[in-house]
Amino acid sequence: MKTNRVVIVQCRLSSTRLPQKALKMLGGKPVLAWVLQSMRKVNADRYFVATDFDSYDSIKPICEQNNFECFKGDLNDVLKRFCDLLRTIDCKTVIRATADNPFLFYEAAEESVKDFEYRNQSGMKCDYLTWTGLPHGSGVEIFNADSLLKAEGPTSEPYDHEHVGPALYNHKETFKCEFIKAPNRFYFPKLRTTIDTPSDFLRACQIVNSLKSQGPFSTEEIVHAACSDLVKFPVVLVPSVTKGHGTGHLHRCLSAASKNHYFVYIPHDKTLEETDSLVNQYKAQGLQDFQIIDFLPDETYCPVIVTDSFELTQAQLEGIKTNRALISIDEGSDFTSYCDYLLDIIPSYNLDREANLIESDFMEKPQNKREGLAGNLVKKVLVSLGGEDPSGLTTSAAISAAKYFSDAKITAIISGEKSASPDTEGVNNLEIIKPVPNLKEQLFQYDLVITHYGLTAFEAMSAGCAVILLPTTRLHKNLAQKYNFAYVADSKISEKSIEDAWKSKNIYPKFQNTDIKEKNLGEFLKVLSRGEHYNCPVCQKAPAIPDKVISRNISRTYRRCQTCGMLYMSFSSDGQSDYSKSYFFEDYKKQYGKTYQEDFDSIKEQGKRRLSVINMLFLGNLKEKNCFDIGCAYGPFMQAASEHGLNTFGTDISVDAVQYVQRELKFPATVSQFPQIEIAEEFGISQFDIVTMWYVIEHFNNLDFVLKKVSEITKKGGIFAFSTPSGEGVSIKTDSGAFFKNSPADHFTIWEPSRAAKILKKYGFEVVKVVSTGHHPERFAKIKKSGAKPGSLLWRLTDFKSRKLKLGDTFEIYCRKK
Repeated sequence: MKTNRVVIVQCRLSSTRLPQKALKMLGGKPVLAWVLQSMRKVNADRYFVATDFDSYDSIKPICEQNNFECFKGDLNDVLKRFCDLLRTIDCKTVIRATADNPFLFYEAAEESVKDFEYRNQSGMKCDYLTWTGLPHGSGVEIFNADSLLKAEGPTSEPYDHEHVGPALYNHKETFKCEFIKAPNRFYFPKLRTTIDTPSDFLRACQIVNSLKSQGPFSTEEIVHAACSDLVKFPVVLVPSVTKGHGTGHLHRCLSAASKNHYFVYIPHDKTLEETDSLVNQYKAQGLQDFQIIDFLPDETYCPVIVTDSFELTQAQLEGIKTNRALISIDEGSDFTSYCDYLLDIIPSYNLDREANLIESDFMEKPQNKREGLAGNLVKKVLVSLGGEDPSGLTTSAAISAAKYFSDAKITAIISGEKSASPDTEGVNNLEIIKPVPNLKEQLFQYDLVITHYGLTAFEAMSAGCAVILLPTTRLHKNLAQKYNFAYVADSKISEKSIEDAWKSKNIYPKFQNTDIKEKNLGEFLKVLSRGEHYNCPVCQKAPAIPDKVISRNISRTYRRCQTCGMLYMSFSSDGQSDYSKSYFFEDYKKQYGKTYQEDFDSIKEQGKRRLSVINMLFLGNLKEKNCFDIGCAYGPFMQAASEHGLNTFGTDISVDAVQYVQRELKFPATVSQFPQIEIAEEFGISQFDIVTMWYVIEHFNNLDFVLKKVSEITKKGGIFAFSTPSGEGVSIKTDSGAFFKNSPADHFTIWEPSRAAKILKKYGFEVVKVVSTGHHPERFAKIKKSGAKPGSLLWRLTDFKSRKLKLGDTFEIYCRKK
């Protein structure tokens, strides 16, 4: 049945941002093929690709394979190209798509064409129509063929001619153009599916990886893939490919990438000679070409960057500054303060910094292991100093081992780019070989492995081999001593030094037989990839020199702002909190032993005490004053305030909580993500005498926005009061590590009473009273040690000390708007 429709896909190969992008292979076929196969699902009489003369010969075969006709026209005047095509055919409705959008919503295209045709058939003239709110790259444009031909002549605007639609919608005085919000099925304005840049292409590759088929794909399939963790949380591994750093860093990154679809950044200026051969080795095992990149994604596809680079340099930091978070493995430089997360896998020596996690079980241990020890009978010895042997010790170690173990076969591995030393000639029991793929699974065949401190040493240990470490550096010697390896003590390797090391009691490292389950580094990086970096919630700026790290733990990092002094969470992999009904019931009960509503009366009593302080600050005159409780929850403070004669208003992020306040307590309240609220529209008043936040202020990661809003809605002379955990209480003073580890994952700031006034002054508030609360004698060292019970003399004295010295684990601030 004739439809009077034509599909035209616009395509050129001369893009400056991503040249030849229509021809790039995506999941085994060109990007253009993905587009054409999707658009063939849209009902039309004819299907064209409109390209330029230079691109025609390259594009035509793909068109023919996908049942599209290919038309060539002007390169720069795209409007003319379309109109020249339309003058050769008979049609009414044009459906325009572009060749850089492989994930088109063909269902939306079909439905929007019907919408366009219905409007024209119903007497509502429509020259141009598009649905808005689709992912950037999943939509099409619909227009009347005659209208476009009419628009071509009058317009001389370069922009109109470089494109197509603007010739219509930039001239609405002549043409009727409709931009219609897409139905909810297709409405995903925050998603991006186009391929305009190299970063977009990486995203597209991951979308295809997530889809795991050849399409065309339904809207739901595309959305599901685009929202998958694989696509949403890109990871770029940055290994050292510098000569002298060995191949272990590159091995570890390629292994993690091949198993978890991560990207590996290898710059053009690499100096590690073995790089290409190692990459090819992993490609043979399934690593895909697109996973090896020579650029870092831009802000449109901002990745978590994981460095495994031995020592970061200032130049590297500058190059990787566009990231959602910076994670570093076994980092030994002076730039660790720049790292959001530090993961130490290989045990280190006297590092003068704290790691988020120290976990040697992330080393990939060999599956093949020896059955029993070699004892004094050594038949096979392996000498392996890494892929490149930066200290040049392989030859001397191999010859010395061949002399001492004269009845054994000595195998020495040298780089694929190097030749055997002439010194090895005539050593009958010495064999020189090139690097061995998957060496760790071959180690069990050797009675003794001679290497340096690093991955091979621990792999050999796990395989049950005797191990001797060579002194490649003074640090390596110290590490060998610390972790109970036998090692060559002399800087010069000789038969005697090999003999002394062999006779060491540590020839079989003492901890080799511990039964520890190997952990998956790639899977752990998936967890960290969901992490986010945060700047100081007050200052909202990324300083040139990072703020000082105060504490690191397995999921978070805390810093102190060098400008305002605030303690804040700078990185978290815990994910966002859900302030649904369960937050006030199941989650609250886990922490306090009862649900929020079961605790309602005791929270209300706390509210009465707080109101007595506020009453004193108003000289006993609270009647008919307006009070706004931010984070009101189920309203215990609001009820207490009402009983004190206040007009009380509230807001909370929880729908269930606000409905309870409205229906059960009968107070005006609204659901909002404060400070995104129009106070006057909601309540009919713009300022309050009293604004309160009880254990709420720490939940904001943009405190600057919040405090500006609080200042705006608080009357001059009014009171702003809040409570929050204390960064100067007994818990942080006695065990700061435990304090930060146990701090709730949704607490972005840790306020300190001594620093609060300076921060609040910036927003026009003067602190008039500080109340130390949350006193817990049981958290003091003396109580823990003595086991003193509540009511005992020591308990009462400790409680008095806590109150006198203001060591409560929470506190309240009352400040006046100046």
